[in-house]
Amino acid sequence: MPAPVLRVDRATRRFGELVAVDGASLTLEAGAVSAIVGENGAGKSTLLKLCAGVLAPSSGRVLIGDADLAPATMAEASRRGVGLVHQHFMLVGAFRAIENVVLGAEPVRSGGRLDLATATARVRELMTASGLPVPLDAITDDLTVGERQRLEILRVLYRGARVLLLDEPTAVLSPLEAEELYGTLRRLAAEGRAVAVVTHRLDEVVRFADRVTVMRRGRVVHEAELRLEGGGRRPAAGLEEELTRAIMGGDPPPPFAPPAFAEGAAVALAVAGLRLGDGAGRTLLDGVDLEVRAGEIVGVAGVEGNGQRELVRALAGLEPRAEGTVTVAGQRLDPRARDAVRARRSVLAVVHEDRHEDGLMLEASVADNLVIGDLGDPRSIAFDEAAVVARRLGRFHVDPADPARLAGELSGGNQQKLVVARALDRLLSARATGAAVLAQPTRGVDVGAAAAIHAAIGEAAAAGLGVLVVSADLAELRRLAHRLVVMRRGRIVATLPPTASEAEIGRAMLGVEAA
Repeated sequence: MPAPVLRVDRATRRFGELVAVDGASLTLEAGAVSAIVGENGAGKSTLLKLCAGVLAPSSGRVLIGDADLAPATMAEASRRGVGLVHQHFMLVGAFRAIENVVLGAEPVRSGGRLDLATATARVRELMTASGLPVPLDAITDDLTVGERQRLEILRVLYRGARVLLLDEPTAVLSPLEAEELYGTLRRLAAEGRAVAVVTHRLDEVVRFADRVTVMRRGRVVHEAELRLEGGGRRPAAGLEEELTRAIMGGDPPPPFAPPAFAEGAAVALAVAGLRLGDGAGRTLLDGVDLEVRAGEIVGVAGVEGNGQRELVRALAGLEPRAEGTVTVAGQRLDPRARDAVRARRSVLAVVHEDRHEDGLMLEASVADNLVIGDLGDPRSIAFDEAAVVARRLGRFHVDPADPARLAGELSGGNQQKLVVARALDRLLSARATGAAVLAQPTRGVDVGAAAAIHAAIGEAAAAGLGVLVVSADLAELRRLAHRLVVMRRGRIVATLPPTASEAEIGRAMLGVEAA
């Protein structure tokens, strides 16, 4: 059967008075990788959900081939060859990988018995053909982030998807994993599939996409062909700036410059001999030694899964098996327990990598999320909740600035602003000494939101806090940090200046000696 073309024709989607998508049109062609970009809340994810039947348009049409998507349901879209990979993994962690692939589309033998053998053989063929290796017998929670992303794509391929829609697929991937993913997507497109990717990473758009659609406030405001006739591509020079201007409707934010830092400043965060193992005897942290001085921004680089997440959790007191010492602003904090919650909160701000799992109560209001942890403090007797909420909303330009709105209704970038605002404002407004630890602080956020978060990080350092930033985005770390440390197999294996070449940093990340 010929690969279908998916088309959105002047679609609008309303949620009460909010117009999330406003008369948007989009065409996805077989053999092409299309990118959809825009600010947080621009309507990108909603447009993708219209394409996949997750949402029905309030007006306008979605067509697969020459026929309307009717009924506008995910089941009908899937039946007609459209598959959506959500921004946040939709996997059952306790299931084996193969069980997640077939969930909802289980093959059965006579008598209604599950036929996993047939399913496994078919999925192995898909893995070989698509270049998406996943250990199918492994428990999903034990997979790396990259393996879980590949598993999500296998799920839609298993259901026969000829149109692949991916919402922020590289937000949780390292640069190497992102490049491998785009290589896979280009192969799938070359086989006749249509691929659409929502992303905030404009460097990926310039390098890998065939065309790009820019959205702003629910509308399509710019479209560009990046693949030229004859197989060439548009020159990259100036293209990112062109897209940034279209996204923001004006000039891009100025580049970040880290504030001046005194080499002899007092140590704000000291970690010594930090070790952590899991219940299976594996070493997750292997004697981490690290110092961050007041006013210093230190970036932590490394391939995902080399102890970065465990380091952040141990600093936050969330790893009961951790051993070693953590000292912040002269206070000794137990890495095994968060029993001294108030003492920890008074000197240490932590932003975890998964805002949904560790940062927000999605069914609570924006206001409640902005003051989580503040109201139980004895010092909060005179706490002016409304004033604090207003200050934190304004400081980070959360949009919409509606304290009563549910956090789960905000775009991913605005949710991230809530988490960062709560953590940093708590120390900055109190003029506290201490440290801030931020894991993936701009994951899944747009250019403007990233600039606001970077500015807040700079403000924290300028105020005398020691700042530790963990990020899979090496370019971000090189822009932000005074110094980089590289983690591999639970250890810090290198300390480098941000001006070090990508090759040098990459060798340290992979444990490869220079030629």
